[in-house]
Amino acid sequence: MSGDVATVATIYGAILLGTCIGCGLTGIVFVQTVLYFKFYPSDSIYNKILVLVVWALDMMHTCLIIASVWESVIVNFDKPELMDLIPRALGLSVAITAAVTFLVHCFFANRVRKLTKKWYFAAPLVFLAFLRLVAACVSTTEIIRLRHYSLFIKPFPSWVFTLGVTLSASVEFIITMVMVIFLGQSRTGFATMNHIINSLILYTLETGSFTCAVTIASLICWMVMRHNLIFLGMHFAIAKLYANSLLATLNTRKRLRSDRTFSSQREADIYPASLNIHKSSQRILGPLSPTKGTHLNVNVETTVVSVIDEPCDDYDMADIESKGCDTACGTEKDSKEFLH
Repeated sequence: MSGDVATVATIYGAILLGTCIGCGLTGIVFVQTVLYFKFYPSDSIYNKILVLVVWALDMMHTCLIIASVWESVIVNFDKPELMDLIPRALGLSVAITAAVTFLVHCFFANRVRKLTKKWYFAAPLVFLAFLRLVAACVSTTEIIRLRHYSLFIKPFPSWVFTLGVTLSASVEFIITMVMVIFLGQSRTGFATMNHIINSLILYTLETGSFTCAVTIASLICWMVMRHNLIFLGMHFAIAKLYANSLLATLNTRKRLRSDRTFSSQREADIYPASLNIHKSSQRILGPLSPTKGTHLNVNVETTVVSVIDEPCDDYDMADIESKGCDTACGTEKDSKEFLH
């Protein structure tokens, strides 16, 4: 690597810009973490530990990429012969990124299991996520051992790094598509439920597609421009985007509860009139057998309203849809047992 202006811009400039963006995303992760503990104090211990671990890993990742840029830009200033040197902290940041990615993928794989009610949909996703973690750990080991970019871009271990990023993008794409497809198939004939499902589909696409797009962009830059560090500048943001997608998913539950409460109260104003008409018809025509549609509608709404007030550890549409039709004609106790 030479020390000309173009090379400096695509090497030091790329990682410096990636670090600045990463620090900004870390601030968003911190704010979302504070909001999570403020709005969900009674959430499950599993979710709380997951959020704390992801936040801690994200802070470690930020410290590592700052240390990497400091060593490259400040310590090695005016030493173009050292531009090929890889800071050890940068290698560790790759492993931290993989750890955050693995935890978030496992979280969403569990949501897929709840949504589909089939463990064999989620198991392959966890396996692929674990392979991505292993590939990243191997890449980290090789980066620390080789210490030079010119050696790292050779067929081995470059294909291991390629495999890890490819698996990350693939798992994210599969999770997003599976959740969108199954949520779309879960639409009912009730406006309230359809509104909630549509909101969840939108949240899934927003959180999944952007993270997947940045990962694919980093992979493309790595494949076609291995002699610069533009791919690495994008790679710095991946861990933060995954952390934000996890926290955004957890923090939007209160928004969905508010939407459902408003829709349920609005439809509740309609039901008394319907029931009065039904009673008047009974006086004139005698007892009428209630239709199946009316019975299901009332019970679905009752179930939805009953679970709103219950503190739940992972409240989302996957929980309702995986139990929805079974609890529609059941009791409030059934929904409580399922949510906890």
